[in-house]
Amino acid sequence: MEEAEVSETGKREPEATEPESTVKAAEDPGVLTEDELPRAIEAVLFCAGEPVTIRELAELFEFGVHDVRSAVENLREEYIESGRAFRVEDISGGVQLLTLSEFDPWLRTLHQKRRSSRLSPAALETLAIVAYKGPITKAELESIRGVQCAPTLNTLLDRELIRVAGKAPGLGRPLLYHTTPMFLESFGLGSLKDLPEPETPPSREEREALEAENEEEADTPQPAMEAADEDAAEQQDAPSEAAERDSPSGDEEETDPGIEQEQAELDS
Repeated sequence: MEEAEVSETGKREPEATEPESTVKAAEDPGVLTEDELPRAIEAVLFCAGEPVTIRELAELFEFGVHDVRSAVENLREEYIESGRAFRVEDISGGVQLLTLSEFDPWLRTLHQKRRSSRLSPAALETLAIVAYKGPITKAELESIRGVQCAPTLNTLLDRELIRVAGKAPGLGRPLLYHTTPMFLESFGLGSLKDLPEPETPPSREEREALEAENEEEADTPQPAMEAADEDAAEQQDAPSEAAERDSPSGDEEETDPGIEQEQAELDS
């Protein structure tokens, strides 16, 4: 019988060992039984969003190809018998969960509402950069905005406002993003040439000239302004002065000839 280690204080310390079951659970997701396989396949198809081949499912769950195909067929029959709104369909060499075509009008309406809903400021900013700078990579977008753009790019892709326009040359061949006809239609543009010219900040020389002009206006002398007011007042008083000059004065008034004759007779 092995003895436990004794510390310097004389107390026994238990051995620090993890249970084997915990280590195994962390490394191994577990072994599926044949009855659990259809539900596991259902979960994968539900989350994948794209066709998954039978061989990929077999490698994932460590089952034979025949067993996986049989489980997929059981799921297909179960959905039909229970009247589900979706089916397991064979698509592009694999299988995928798809909704029935009779529900397409409601799904189409839902997607249109999502596309027509207002974009967030972050989405509008990203869309503007793609419109003016595109084709552009995700790294270039993030360098301009200074934040991660992956969720915003996914939103714009879902609404078909941008598209993948190819791959950029260089290391990793990153994807290039560009606008779509839906973008032009949504913003009433005939082409990208109709985009308004972006506002650019004034140059250093322009700022200095504007500041100098403002300083000159602020330093305008006050007497000059008063002189301008006096000139306006003189122009307003000019008509009255002219009328006074045209009217005869008291000394220059003409006398009636009859009055002069009567005055002469009285004098005689």
